Amino acid sequence: MNVDNAIFFATVEETIAAGQQVKITLRGTSMLTTLREGDTLTLAPLDGRPKVGDVVLFRHYGKHLLHRIIRIHGGRITLQGDNCYNMEHAVREDIVARLVHVDRIGGTDGAEWAAASRKALKRKRVKNFFIRWFGSEGRQKLRPWYLFALFFLMWAPLNGVGPALNNYVFGIRADHLLHATVFIPCALFFMDLSRYRWVVWLMVVALALLCESVQYLLPFRKFDVNDMVANVLGVSLGLIVILLIVKKLKHKSL
Repeated sequence: MNVDNAIFFATVEETIAAGQQVKITLRGTSMLTTLREGDTLTLAPLDGRPKVGDVVLFRHYGKHLLHRIIRIHGGRITLQGDNCYNMEHAVREDIVARLVHVDRIGGTDGAEWAAASRKALKRKRVKNFFIRWFGSEGRQKLRPWYLFALFFLMWAPLNGVGPALNNYVFGIRADHLLHATVFIPCALFFMDLSRYRWVVWLMVVALALLCESVQYLLPFRKFDVNDMVANVLGVSLGLIVILLIVKKLKHKSL
């Protein structure tokens, strides 16, 4: 018999509030690979203060989620599913119960669970580093620095500085490779400016053309159509890579 979620979790909260443990069957994949859909979980009242690494049941905008605590700062608790990119924020009063036993693994005070939790937290530190710096907020912070570095490389009087770039690598001139490479991240920092990817592509292509065109006016730089082509290929390759990653992440979240 299917039970409405609101009724089910109201019963869970009543049982926990009475000081008793409750067993539930996990639905969803947000806690992979630590927990699997169909796992039988035992939840217990939260004894003492929550700790980083605890997997807890908590209320979040009218829903009940079972995710891991990844950070506690004052009264603010940050949680995240082991298989998720999004984070949730809660306070102590939002936490309903703590996971104490997984039938497939054993108690959460055992060595196997401790090892799985450490592994999950390490993965999260790496994943969240990229989310922090290459997510929407991170990109906005890094955008002016990237543009500064880009304009410096394209317009500064660097001729004669460093090794010559007119040699060939795999049949391609090294300076053309350099031009393409510095423009590969370009689309990443412009993704927030339009929800239409073709508009993003036009913006970054315009920037790539501008960077090389200005060199025509600079007495200490040399305009090269091949460099311009390399710039456009770089931004196009970068956008293709981003779209492939986004597609993979969307498929993973289904």
